[in-house]
Amino acid sequence: MKYCRGIFALALLFWCQCWACLQAQRVDKYWVRLRDKQGCGYTLDNPSAFLSQRALERRMNQGISVDSLDLPVSEVYVRTLQEAGLMVQNKSKWLNGVAVFVPEGTDVSFLDTLDFVVSAQLLETSPLEMPYMGGELPVWSPVRPVTCDEPYSRAYYGRAYDQIEQLNGVGLHRAGYEGQGVIIGVCDGGFPGVDTMALLDTLRAEGRIMATRDFVWNGDSVYTVHQHGTSVLSLMAGYRPGLFVGTAPRASYVLCRTENTMIETLMEEYNWVAAAEYLDSLGADMITSSLGYFYFDNSGHDHSLADLDGRTAPMSIAADIAVTRGMLVLNAAGNDGMSLPQHLGVAADAEKVLTVGAATHEGQWAMFSSYGPTADDRVKPDVLALGENVPCANSNGTLGVASGTSLATPIMAGMMACLWQRFPEWTPAQLCDSVRAWGHLASSPEMTAGYGIPDFGRALPEEPAVGIEEPMAGISLYPNPAHEYFVIAGTTEGRLTIYDVMGRVMRAADCCGRVSTQGLPAGVYFVRITSAKGCAMRRLVVE
Repeated sequence: MKYCRGIFALALLFWCQCWACLQAQRVDKYWVRLRDKQGCGYTLDNPSAFLSQRALERRMNQGISVDSLDLPVSEVYVRTLQEAGLMVQNKSKWLNGVAVFVPEGTDVSFLDTLDFVVSAQLLETSPLEMPYMGGELPVWSPVRPVTCDEPYSRAYYGRAYDQIEQLNGVGLHRAGYEGQGVIIGVCDGGFPGVDTMALLDTLRAEGRIMATRDFVWNGDSVYTVHQHGTSVLSLMAGYRPGLFVGTAPRASYVLCRTENTMIETLMEEYNWVAAAEYLDSLGADMITSSLGYFYFDNSGHDHSLADLDGRTAPMSIAADIAVTRGMLVLNAAGNDGMSLPQHLGVAADAEKVLTVGAATHEGQWAMFSSYGPTADDRVKPDVLALGENVPCANSNGTLGVASGTSLATPIMAGMMACLWQRFPEWTPAQLCDSVRAWGHLASSPEMTAGYGIPDFGRALPEEPAVGIEEPMAGISLYPNPAHEYFVIAGTTEGRLTIYDVMGRVMRAADCCGRVSTQGLPAGVYFVRITSAKGCAMRRLVVE
């Protein structure tokens, strides 16, 4: 023990010396608002020069035109700032400004003489960042996946069962909607362990981490600093049947670090804005944000209750703009339900954002979960998901439990991804309207709980709607899942009808042994066979 104490003392001395050194290397961060976009180098006639094909397709599918907000900031203005000795960290085309670094004490009054600068606001004075030294989530005893012969059962979901069952989301998964083809942007404080943990092996092996980006210190590595983002991602992307299966285990993800976990400053809102624009340009479908801002280290930057109108805070303005670009945005309500004054966190106040509060395991509003109304008297949160004692991953790959609307939000985001896969023609507004209508408090929304806990089972019809209860023994389909064809075993007489999960007739023909699946999109179908012997309904998966 004496040796260990000596090593600890040396380590502590070294850390303190490093911290003192870093404290001396401080930097000021300014938000510089620009007048216009002259000299940006792009035109609306050629949007593919600054937006990906997927981003353009998202707009086209929703009837959204490319406009001046989509044009990048002026590179002429950016170069002028750089030549003056400022380092540009992030740019925002939506808010038409740039975040710049300058050494502490540098005279920036020259900015007032530049005709293209509208204003310059000091956002943050901070040391170079130190790695996060905080603790892990509480760790359960080591657990191993159990044998699971029945997909989509309680045993299959393991520790994650309660959070998806509360939303009645198992049916969507069983019907083949697990987020395939949907890209979710995750904005958080870091993702340590995501590149190594077994819970996310499938995510990595299938190449569904599409990109990573650090908007705090500019770079591509996000696998350090703070495990909050790791826990958030695990709730959607985790996949170890028998142990833990998330709400969107087949979706794809872009991981963005926007939160500086060492300090709380207005700069972080602008980091988030830059990340949202980056996700838009890549063609991401969704943003889930388990972040919220109200008080800052510099109290002069604090938001007021009057600011929570969705049109004042930079992050709230950008969140609504993201929705007008065709993206679905979810944000945590905040954990200040018992604080005075009680308040939401930015950007939970944004009008077009789906704001998520926390529910208990019993389906009640969790008392710590923030609530509105907003400054302009809108109901927030919109919906609830499990946010109390939620199983999620630690950065070391173990499972722990934690509470907060920051956990409820990704649970809901994963289910929204599955819903959008189910209804790809819907807009973000239609998705949000539907889940509000499916909430258990939809007929009388409450100030604390909004429209309540949505029932995602409403996205699928009951199987008996197309006659699945009609009996006829000895009929089977194989191979199932089918690729190019399936075979009806047990009869070659009568008539077959293929329905989709909404009960629409996709094909009708005389029965034969071998049936082609050509022309049937991948998904779940019901095959009804009728003959003189009776009727039968069998479930078919087409891959």
